[in-house]
Amino acid sequence: MVKKIQNLRLMRRLHKIRKSMSTQLKLTILTALGFTLVFIGVGTFIDNQFRTVIYTNPIMRVRQPFSQNQVNQGVVGSETIDYSYLKKEKINIPNDDRVYIMYYNKSWYMFFKHGNQVSYQNIDLEHEIVESFSSRLLIIFTAAELLLLIMAIVLARANMVPIKRVLKQQRTFVADAAHEFKTPMTIIQNKLETMLEHPNDSVIEQVENVANALTEVRHLNKLTADMLKLAQADAEIAMFYFEPMDLVKVVTEINEILAVNTENRHQTLTLDLPDEVVMDGDIQRLRQLIMNLVDNAQKYAGENSEVKIVVKKGRNVVHLQVVDTGEGISEDDKQHLFDRFYRVDKSRSRASGGHGLGLSIVKWIVDGHSGTIDVSNTIPHGTTFNITLPLKQKG
Repeated sequence: MVKKIQNLRLMRRLHKIRKSMSTQLKLTILTALGFTLVFIGVGTFIDNQFRTVIYTNPIMRVRQPFSQNQVNQGVVGSETIDYSYLKKEKINIPNDDRVYIMYYNKSWYMFFKHGNQVSYQNIDLEHEIVESFSSRLLIIFTAAELLLLIMAIVLARANMVPIKRVLKQQRTFVADAAHEFKTPMTIIQNKLETMLEHPNDSVIEQVENVANALTEVRHLNKLTADMLKLAQADAEIAMFYFEPMDLVKVVTEINEILAVNTENRHQTLTLDLPDEVVMDGDIQRLRQLIMNLVDNAQKYAGENSEVKIVVKKGRNVVHLQVVDTGEGISEDDKQHLFDRFYRVDKSRSRASGGHGLGLSIVKWIVDGHSGTIDVSNTIPHGTTFNITLPLKQKG
Protein backbone atom coordinates (compact mmCIF):
# COMPACT_ATOMS: atom_id res chain seq x y z
CA MET A 1 0.00 0.00 0.00
CA VAL A 2 2.83 2.37 0.95
CA LYS A 3 4.63 1.58 -2.30
CA LYS A 4 1.49 2.35 -4.31
CA ILE A 5 1.15 5.71 -2.53
CA GLN A 6 4.81 6.54 -3.23
CA ASN A 7 4.43 5.58 -6.88
CA LEU A 8 1.28 7.72 -7.10
CA ARG A 9 3.13 10.70 -5.64
CA LEU A 10 5.99 10.20 -8.08
CA MET A 11 3.60 10.00 -11.03
CA ARG A 12 1.90 13.19 -9.87
CA ARG A 13 5.27 14.94 -9.67
CA LEU A 14 6.29 13.74 -13.11
CA HIS A 15 2.89 14.87 -14.42
CA LYS A 16 3.50 18.33 -12.94
CA ILE A 17 6.91 18.48 -14.63
CA ARG A 18 5.43 17.52 -18.01
CA LYS A 19 2.62 20.03 -17.49
CA SER A 20 5.22 22.71 -16.72
CA MET A 21 7.06 21.86 -19.96
CA SER A 22 3.80 22.15 -21.92
CA THR A 23 3.07 25.49 -20.22
CA GLN A 24 6.51 26.81 -21.22
CA LEU A 25 5.83 25.90 -24.86
CA LYS A 26 2.42 27.60 -24.78
CA LEU A 27 3.95 30.72 -23.22
CA THR A 28 6.56 30.84 -25.98
CA ILE A 29 3.87 30.66 -28.68
CA LEU A 30 1.74 33.30 -26.92
CA THR A 31 4.80 35.53 -26.53
CA ALA A 32 5.55 35.26 -30.25
CA LEU A 33 1.93 36.08 -31.13
CA GLY A 34 1.94 38.98 -28.70
CA PHE A 35 5.10 40.44 -30.23
CA THR A 36 3.58 40.05 -33.71
CA LEU A 37 0.41 41.94 -32.76
CA VAL A 38 2.38 44.68 -31.02
CA PHE A 39 4.72 45.14 -33.98
CA ILE A 40 1.80 45.21 -36.43
CA GLY A 41 0.05 47.88 -34.35
CA VAL A 42 3.14 50.02 -33.78
CA GLY A 43 4.30 49.62 -37.38
CA THR A 44 0.90 50.63 -38.76
CA PHE A 45 0.77 53.67 -36.49
CA ILE A 46 4.26 54.86 -37.48
CA ASP A 47 3.55 54.29 -41.17
CA ASN A 48 0.29 56.25 -41.01
CA GLN A 49 1.95 59.14 -39.16
CA PHE A 50 4.76 59.27 -41.70
CA ARG A 51 2.30 59.25 -44.63
CA THR A 52 0.37 62.08 -43.01
CA VAL A 53 3.49 64.21 -42.72
CA ILE A 54 4.74 63.52 -46.26
CA TYR A 55 1.33 63.99 -47.92
CA THR A 56 0.37 67.14 -46.00
CA ASN A 57 1.71 69.59 -48.57
CA PRO A 58 0.25 67.79 -51.66
CA ILE A 59 -3.13 67.56 -49.90
CA MET A 60 -3.13 71.30 -49.23
CA ARG A 61 -2.26 71.98 -52.87
CA VAL A 62 -4.94 69.72 -54.28
CA ARG A 63 -7.57 71.30 -52.00
CA GLN A 64 -6.47 74.87 -52.68
CA PRO A 65 -8.46 75.50 -55.90
CA PHE A 66 -11.74 74.87 -54.07
CA SER A 67 -10.80 76.60 -50.83
CA GLN A 68 -12.83 79.64 -49.83
CA ASN A 69 -9.60 81.35 -48.87
CA GLN A 70 -7.80 81.53 -52.21
CA VAL A 71 -4.58 82.63 -50.51
CA ASN A 72 -3.92 79.77 -48.10
CA GLN A 73 -0.60 80.46 -46.35
CA GLY A 74 1.19 80.83 -49.70
CA VAL A 75 0.23 77.37 -50.94
CA VAL A 76 0.10 77.16 -54.76
CA GLY A 77 -3.05 75.41 -55.90
CA SER A 78 -3.13 72.46 -58.26
CA GLU A 79 -4.49 72.49 -61.79
CA THR A 80 -8.11 71.46 -62.37
CA ILE A 81 -9.78 69.40 -65.03
CA ASP A 82 -13.34 68.49 -65.94
CA TYR A 83 -14.51 65.22 -64.33
CA SER A 84 -16.05 64.04 -67.65
CA TYR A 85 -12.56 63.83 -69.13
CA LEU A 86 -11.38 61.60 -66.30
CA LYS A 87 -14.39 59.36 -66.81
CA LYS A 88 -13.33 58.83 -70.38
CA GLU A 89 -9.93 57.80 -69.02
CA LYS A 90 -11.78 55.34 -66.76
CA ILE A 91 -10.82 57.13 -63.55
CA ASN A 92 -13.65 56.90 -61.05
CA ILE A 93 -13.82 59.34 -58.11
CA PRO A 94 -16.98 58.33 -56.23
CA ASN A 95 -17.24 61.02 -53.54
CA ASP A 96 -16.84 64.75 -53.48
CA ASP A 97 -14.48 66.64 -51.17
CA ARG A 98 -12.25 63.64 -50.53
CA VAL A 99 -8.63 63.07 -51.50
CA TYR A 100 -7.82 60.00 -53.60
CA ILE A 101 -4.42 58.61 -54.55
CA MET A 102 -4.36 56.72 -57.87
CA TYR A 103 -1.90 55.38 -60.41
CA TYR A 104 -2.50 56.98 -63.81
CA ASN A 105 -0.44 57.11 -66.98
CA LYS A 106 2.66 55.59 -65.32
CA SER A 107 2.62 58.12 -62.48
CA TRP A 108 1.03 58.57 -59.06
CA TYR A 109 -1.51 61.35 -58.66
CA MET A 110 -3.59 62.85 -55.91
CA PHE A 111 -7.15 63.80 -56.96
CA PHE A 112 -9.75 65.98 -55.25
CA LYS A 113 -13.27 66.21 -56.73
CA HIS A 114 -15.64 69.11 -56.11
CA GLY A 115 -18.75 69.07 -58.23
CA ASN A 116 -17.72 68.48 -61.86
CA GLN A 117 -14.23 69.84 -61.35
CA VAL A 118 -11.26 67.77 -60.20
CA SER A 119 -7.92 69.11 -59.04
CA TYR A 120 -4.88 66.87 -59.36
CA GLN A 121 -1.29 66.82 -58.16
CA ASN A 122 1.61 64.60 -59.21
CA ILE A 123 3.06 62.88 -56.13
CA ASP A 124 5.65 60.50 -57.63
CA LEU A 125 8.37 61.84 -55.31
CA GLU A 126 6.24 61.71 -52.19
CA HIS A 127 4.94 58.24 -53.07
CA GLU A 128 8.48 56.97 -53.60
CA ILE A 129 9.55 58.35 -50.21
CA VAL A 130 6.56 56.79 -48.45
CA GLU A 131 6.98 53.39 -50.08
CA SER A 132 10.71 53.36 -49.37
CA PHE A 133 10.04 54.20 -45.72
CA SER A 134 7.31 51.53 -45.49
CA SER A 135 9.63 48.90 -46.97
CA ARG A 136 12.42 49.75 -44.57
CA LEU A 137 10.00 49.85 -41.67
CA LEU A 138 8.71 46.39 -42.63
CA ILE A 139 12.26 45.01 -42.81
CA ILE A 140 13.24 46.54 -39.46
CA PHE A 141 10.16 45.31 -37.61
CA THR A 142 10.36 41.87 -39.23
CA ALA A 143 14.00 41.55 -38.19
CA ALA A 144 13.18 42.78 -34.68
CA GLU A 145 10.30 40.32 -34.39
CA LEU A 146 12.46 37.43 -35.56
CA LEU A 147 15.18 38.45 -33.11
CA LEU A 148 12.74 38.64 -30.20
CA LEU A 149 11.16 35.35 -31.28
CA ILE A 150 14.59 33.69 -31.27
CA MET A 151 15.28 35.22 -27.85
CA ALA A 152 11.93 33.93 -26.57
CA ILE A 153 12.70 30.42 -27.86
CA VAL A 154 16.21 30.49 -26.36
CA LEU A 155 14.90 31.70 -23.00
CA ALA A 156 12.11 29.12 -23.06
CA ARG A 157 14.60 26.35 -23.77
CA ALA A 158 16.88 27.68 -21.05
CA ASN A 159 13.97 27.54 -18.62
CA MET A 160 13.22 24.01 -19.78
CA VAL A 161 16.76 22.79 -19.04
CA PRO A 162 16.34 22.52 -15.25
CA ILE A 163 12.87 21.00 -15.71
CA LYS A 164 14.23 18.36 -18.09
CA ARG A 165 17.17 17.77 -15.77
CA VAL A 166 14.81 17.19 -12.82
CA LEU A 167 12.71 14.84 -14.95
CA LYS A 168 15.81 12.90 -15.99
CA GLN A 169 17.04 12.78 -12.39
CA GLN A 170 13.68 11.46 -11.24
CA ARG A 171 13.72 8.68 -13.83
CA THR A 172 17.35 7.80 -13.06
CA PHE A 173 16.69 7.88 -9.33
CA VAL A 174 13.72 5.53 -9.63
CA ALA A 175 15.65 3.11 -11.86
CA ASP A 176 18.72 3.13 -9.60
CA ALA A 177 16.64 2.79 -6.44
CA ALA A 178 14.77 -0.17 -7.92
CA HIS A 179 18.09 -1.80 -8.78
CA GLU A 180 19.50 -1.16 -5.29
CA PHE A 181 16.42 -2.66 -3.64
CA LYS A 182 16.24 -5.62 -6.00
CA THR A 183 19.64 -7.13 -5.12
CA PRO A 184 19.21 -7.42 -1.33
CA MET A 185 15.58 -8.46 -1.71
CA THR A 186 16.65 -11.25 -4.06
CA ILE A 187 19.31 -12.41 -1.61
CA ILE A 188 16.82 -12.42 1.28
CA GLN A 189 14.29 -14.32 -0.81
CA ASN A 190 16.89 -16.94 -1.81
CA LYS A 191 18.04 -17.42 1.78
CA LEU A 192 14.48 -17.81 3.06
CA GLU A 193 13.60 -20.26 0.29
CA THR A 194 16.70 -22.30 1.14
CA MET A 195 15.62 -22.42 4.77
CA LEU A 196 12.11 -23.55 3.77
CA GLU A 197 13.61 -26.43 1.82
CA HIS A 198 15.03 -27.75 5.12
CA PRO A 199 12.22 -27.26 7.66
CA ASN A 200 13.70 -29.77 10.11
CA ASP A 201 17.07 -28.02 10.40
CA SER A 202 17.92 -26.29 13.64
CA VAL A 203 18.69 -22.57 13.90
CA ILE A 204 22.38 -23.35 14.30
CA GLU A 205 22.37 -25.30 11.04
CA GLN A 206 20.75 -22.35 9.25
CA VAL A 207 22.74 -19.64 11.03
CA GLU A 208 24.67 -18.67 7.87
CA ASN A 209 21.48 -18.10 5.87
CA VAL A 210 19.95 -16.15 8.76
CA ALA A 211 23.09 -14.03 9.12
CA ASN A 212 23.23 -13.27 5.38
CA ALA A 213 19.54 -12.32 5.30
CA LEU A 214 20.01 -10.10 8.37
CA THR A 215 22.96 -8.38 6.70
CA GLU A 216 20.79 -7.56 3.68
CA VAL A 217 17.98 -6.29 5.91
CA ARG A 218 20.44 -3.93 7.60
CA HIS A 219 21.65 -2.83 4.18
CA LEU A 220 18.05 -2.09 3.17
CA ASN A 221 17.44 -0.16 6.39
CA LYS A 222 20.47 2.03 5.78
CA LEU A 223 19.54 2.51 2.13
CA THR A 224 15.99 3.49 3.08
CA ALA A 225 17.24 5.92 5.74
CA ASP A 226 19.65 7.58 3.30
CA MET A 227 16.99 7.83 0.60
CA LEU A 228 14.61 9.40 3.12
CA LYS A 229 17.21 12.03 4.01
CA LEU A 230 17.75 12.92 0.36
CA ALA A 231 13.99 12.96 -0.29
CA GLN A 232 13.57 15.42 2.57
CA ALA A 233 16.43 17.47 1.13
CA ASP A 234 14.66 17.54 -2.26
CA ALA A 235 11.50 18.72 -0.52
CA GLU A 236 13.58 21.51 1.09
CA ILE A 237 12.50 20.46 4.55
CA ALA A 238 14.59 22.20 7.22
CA MET A 239 16.65 19.44 8.86
CA PHE A 240 19.55 21.33 10.43
CA TYR A 241 19.83 22.49 14.03
CA PHE A 242 22.76 24.84 14.45
CA GLU A 243 24.45 25.35 17.79
CA PRO A 244 27.97 26.15 19.04
CA MET A 245 30.10 23.00 18.88
CA ASP A 246 33.72 21.88 18.89
CA LEU A 247 34.59 20.23 15.58
CA VAL A 248 37.86 18.86 17.00
CA LYS A 249 35.94 17.00 19.70
CA VAL A 250 33.65 15.44 17.07
CA VAL A 251 36.63 14.23 15.00
CA THR A 252 38.29 12.77 18.09
CA GLU A 253 35.14 10.84 19.00
CA ILE A 254 34.87 9.46 15.47
CA ASN A 255 38.49 8.30 15.62
CA GLU A 256 37.70 6.32 18.78
CA ILE A 257 34.55 4.81 17.22
CA LEU A 258 36.37 3.71 14.06
CA ALA A 259 39.47 2.36 15.81
CA VAL A 260 38.37 -1.30 15.69
CA ASN A 261 37.11 -1.04 12.13
CA THR A 262 40.38 0.59 11.05
CA GLU A 263 42.41 -2.18 12.67
CA ASN A 264 40.31 -4.90 11.03
CA ARG A 265 40.97 -3.33 7.64
CA HIS A 266 44.72 -3.21 8.34
CA GLN A 267 44.72 0.54 7.90
CA THR A 268 45.81 3.53 9.96
CA LEU A 269 43.69 6.57 10.78
CA THR A 270 45.71 9.62 11.83
CA LEU A 271 44.60 13.07 12.97
CA ASP A 272 46.08 16.53 12.44
CA LEU A 273 44.01 18.78 14.67
CA PRO A 274 44.31 22.09 16.53
CA ASP A 275 43.36 22.27 20.20
CA GLU A 276 39.83 23.54 19.53
CA VAL A 277 37.60 24.82 16.71
CA VAL A 278 34.28 26.20 17.93
CA MET A 279 31.74 26.76 15.16
CA ASP A 280 28.00 26.92 14.50
CA GLY A 281 26.97 23.53 13.20
CA ASP A 282 24.58 20.62 13.37
CA ILE A 283 26.67 18.19 15.41
CA GLN A 284 24.74 15.09 14.27
CA ARG A 285 24.97 16.01 10.57
CA LEU A 286 28.67 16.90 10.78
CA ARG A 287 29.40 13.63 12.56
CA GLN A 288 27.59 11.83 9.73
CA LEU A 289 29.56 13.85 7.16
CA ILE A 290 32.94 12.89 8.63
CA MET A 291 31.88 9.26 9.13
CA ASN A 292 30.77 8.99 5.50
CA LEU A 293 33.99 10.54 4.18
CA VAL A 294 36.24 8.34 6.33
CA ASP A 295 34.20 5.24 5.53
CA ASN A 296 34.42 6.04 1.81
CA ALA A 297 38.17 6.61 2.04
CA GLN A 298 38.76 3.35 3.91
CA LYS A 299 36.64 1.34 1.47
CA TYR A 300 38.54 2.46 -1.62
CA ALA A 301 42.02 2.99 -0.20
CA GLY A 302 42.58 -0.72 0.39
CA GLU A 303 44.67 -2.58 2.95
CA ASN A 304 47.88 -1.15 4.43
CA SER A 305 46.73 2.34 3.49
CA GLU A 306 46.49 5.50 5.58
CA VAL A 307 43.51 7.80 6.05
CA LYS A 308 44.15 11.18 7.57
CA ILE A 309 41.74 13.79 8.96
CA VAL A 310 43.05 17.36 8.95
CA VAL A 311 41.30 20.34 10.56
CA LYS A 312 42.61 23.91 10.17
CA LYS A 313 40.99 27.07 11.45
CA GLY A 314 40.88 30.08 9.14
CA ARG A 315 39.78 33.66 9.74
CA ASN A 316 36.06 33.11 9.35
CA VAL A 317 36.02 29.49 8.17
CA VAL A 318 37.24 26.05 9.11
CA HIS A 319 38.99 23.76 6.63
CA LEU A 320 38.38 20.01 6.90
CA GLN A 321 40.33 17.50 4.84
CA VAL A 322 40.01 13.72 4.56
CA VAL A 323 43.11 12.32 2.83
CA ASP A 324 43.79 8.73 1.79
CA THR A 325 46.68 6.95 0.11
CA GLY A 326 44.60 4.93 -2.32
CA GLU A 327 44.65 4.86 -6.11
CA GLY A 328 43.05 8.26 -6.63
CA ILE A 329 40.01 9.19 -8.72
CA SER A 330 39.85 9.77 -12.48
CA GLU A 331 38.66 13.10 -13.87
CA ASP A 332 35.54 11.44 -15.33
CA ASP A 333 34.60 10.00 -11.95
CA LYS A 334 35.10 13.38 -10.27
CA GLN A 335 32.34 14.84 -12.44
CA HIS A 336 29.78 12.38 -11.02
CA LEU A 337 31.21 11.71 -7.58
CA PHE A 338 28.33 13.38 -5.71
CA ASP A 339 25.59 11.97 -7.95
CA ARG A 340 23.17 9.62 -6.26
CA PHE A 341 23.90 5.89 -6.61
CA TYR A 342 27.18 6.66 -8.38
CA ARG A 343 30.08 4.43 -7.43
CA VAL A 344 33.65 4.61 -8.69
CA ASP A 345 34.35 0.88 -8.34
CA LYS A 346 31.07 -0.94 -8.91
CA SER A 347 32.70 -4.35 -8.56
CA ARG A 348 33.69 -3.65 -4.94
CA SER A 349 30.68 -1.63 -3.85
CA ARG A 350 28.50 -4.63 -3.14
CA ALA A 351 31.11 -6.36 -1.00
CA SER A 352 31.84 -3.18 0.92
CA GLY A 353 28.17 -2.55 1.62
CA GLY A 354 28.04 0.73 -0.26
CA HIS A 355 25.06 1.90 -2.26
CA GLY A 356 26.33 5.19 -3.70
CA LEU A 357 24.43 7.65 -1.50
CA GLY A 358 27.12 8.47 1.10
CA LEU A 359 28.81 11.26 -0.84
CA SER A 360 25.45 12.66 -1.97
CA ILE A 361 24.53 13.03 1.70
CA VAL A 362 27.95 14.62 2.37
CA LYS A 363 27.27 17.21 -0.35
CA TRP A 364 23.82 17.89 1.10
CA ILE A 365 25.25 18.45 4.60
CA VAL A 366 27.96 20.77 3.27
CA ASP A 367 25.36 22.79 1.32
CA GLY A 368 23.16 22.90 4.42
CA HIS A 369 26.05 24.53 6.29
CA SER A 370 26.64 27.04 3.43
CA GLY A 371 30.02 25.44 2.75
CA THR A 372 31.94 24.12 -0.23
CA ILE A 373 33.44 20.74 -1.10
CA ASP A 374 35.80 19.57 -3.81
CA VAL A 375 38.01 16.55 -4.45
CA SER A 376 41.56 16.35 -5.72
CA ASN A 377 44.19 13.68 -6.23
CA THR A 378 47.05 13.54 -3.75
CA ILE A 379 50.63 13.38 -5.02
CA PRO A 380 52.07 10.77 -5.53
CA HIS A 381 48.80 8.86 -5.10
CA GLY A 382 45.57 9.06 -3.17
CA THR A 383 42.53 11.29 -2.84
CA THR A 384 41.79 14.42 -0.80
CA PHE A 385 38.32 15.73 0.01
CA ASN A 386 38.51 19.46 0.83
CA ILE A 387 35.64 20.99 2.79
CA THR A 388 35.30 24.63 3.85
CA LEU A 389 32.62 25.59 6.38
CA PRO A 390 31.80 29.00 7.89
CA LEU A 391 32.44 29.39 11.61
CA LYS A 392 29.22 31.39 12.02
CA GLN A 393 25.89 30.67 10.36
CA LYS A 394 23.88 33.63 9.08
CA GLY A 395 20.51 34.28 10.65
